[in-house]
Formats: sequence, structure tokens, C-alpha cells
Amino acid sequence: MHVSIITVNYNSSEHTINMVNSIRTRTMPGLTYEIIIVDNASESDQYELLLPLESFPEVKIIRSRLNGGFAFGNMMGIQHALGAYYLLLNNDTLFQNDVLHLFYQYAQNNSDTGLLTGQLFHEDGTRSSSYKKFPSLANKLFGNSLVRFFNPNDFPSNKAIFNQPTEVGVVSGSCMFFRRTVFDALGGLDTIFFLYCEEEDISKRIRDYGSKVFFLPDARITHIEGASTGRNLAIEKEFFISYKLLLEKHLPIWQSSIIKFLQLFKLLRRSFRSRHYFQLFLFLLRGAPLKESLRYKQRLK
Repeated sequence: MHVSIITVNYNSSEHTINMVNSIRTRTMPGLTYEIIIVDNASESDQYELLLPLESFPEVKIIRSRLNGGFAFGNMMGIQHALGAYYLLLNNDTLFQNDVLHLFYQYAQNNSDTGLLTGQLFHEDGTRSSSYKKFPSLANKLFGNSLVRFFNPNDFPSNKAIFNQPTEVGVVSGSCMFFRRTVFDALGGLDTIFFLYCEEEDISKRIRDYGSKVFFLPDARITHIEGASTGRNLAIEKEFFISYKLLLEKHLPIWQSSIIKFLQLFKLLRRSFRSRHYFQLFLFLLRGAPLKESLRYKQRLK
């Protein structure tokens, strides 16, 4: 088996069906692959919509009784994966071309690369952000442009347009193509993250491991953002919880403390314009407590 594709479905089965169809349509013969769909405790009618996909021999559906979040769902799928490479793919994505062959061929020819992503596009055809920098105190204080001016070898801006494979700091979590040996050696995604910051964490750990993280502009994917989550206060609180965990895991305490203070000050300024930001400010002022994560509001089904 060349590639195992793992995707997580949560009450968004129509997107999952469209994603599977795009993979089957765009992937040319010559590459063996499987599609592992982990249903993260969706409602029964949503789960049942997926079942006809099992008529395809390459599709496998796993149903979880618990919505354990993005990392949890993907790691559940990994337990069943047979491929030499893993592609963790959001279910609200669509292949525009033969993404699998492009990723596979590049990884085969570049053994020092542990993680790849492609060029993402919005539904209207405009480019979406496919990569970014790992958060640092210097970037928060002085901005990416100034830091890059004094350190031109730093990772590129996510606003730059490239026509060649380019090494980057952090890839988009919606499309992550891993070398299995590297992913397995690191223990995979850290399931302490429920919904956000998994990509920052795994990208940094792969680079710390000695492998490279690359962006392939020729691999083109449409991303219909927010199909499973939407935006609300609880979801935004979840981001701040994950971001706090990320900073505390990877940065010295004095640096993470300053970044959190800057974040708090930014929310305070915005709170004068919106009650929504004031609520987030109060939440962050209380330390974005982990016990208020959505993970602890899930129930077995």
C-alpha cells in the first residue's frame, strides 16, 4: 500500500462524500491507496449517509462513540492504516489535480522530507494560506517582515507565491502528507490538542527530529473552511486553550508568558468595540483553563 488517507467526519457527511469522489476522480492508476474515514460520533443520520461509500473497495469507515477532536480522530484512523505514507486530509477539501502522485513522487525522491502540503484555494478560486511560521516572541514583538529582514534565511512569508517546492515552518492542518517512519517515530499527533494547533506542534516536532517540512505548489486542493465547526464563542475559546498549550510546550516560560500577555492586551483593546472580545478577554485573563475545553463536554454515544 502506497498511501493511507485519513479523514475525520463530524456531522458533515456531504463534504466527506464529495472529498472521496474528488480523490477517486483525480488519482490516476499506478498508486495504491486507501481512504479511512473516522466518524467522530456524528448524529445517526449523518453517519448513515457515509455507509454507501463502503461499496468502494478502497474505503474503510470507523465509527467512534466519542468526539475526541481532530488529533484523536486522526490517530484512531492511523491504527488501521497500511500505507508507507499517511495523508491526513480535512473532509472539507477537494482535489483539483492528482495530488497523491505529486506528494508521493516528491517524498520518494527526497528522503530528508518528513511532511508535505499543497497549495490550498478558497471556493472562489483565490489562494488560501497553505503554510505559516511557528509562533515566536520576536515575531510577535517586531512582526514577520522585520524579523525576516534581519534573518533572510528565515522561513518565507505565507503571502509569497512560489512555483517550486519550498521549505516552510508550519503546514496547514487541512492537508498533511507524512512519511510514515517519521510520523510513527514521533508518536503521531499529540491528542492533548482537541481542535487547534496540531499542525504547529507536529511541524515543529518533525523539524526538531531532523526532517524537513515542504510546500508543493503543484499539488492543488480546494478547502471549504469551517465546514464541521463554524465559528462561535466556545470554538474561539478552544483556540486559546490550544494556543496556550502549544506555547507552554515549545517555548521557554518567559517567552510564552510575554506572548500571552500581548495576546491579552490585544483582546482588551478589542473588547471596547465588542462584548464578544470582552468575553474572550475575561476567559484569557482566567488563564484559558483546560478544564473548560470542549473535550470535556463530549458524551459517549
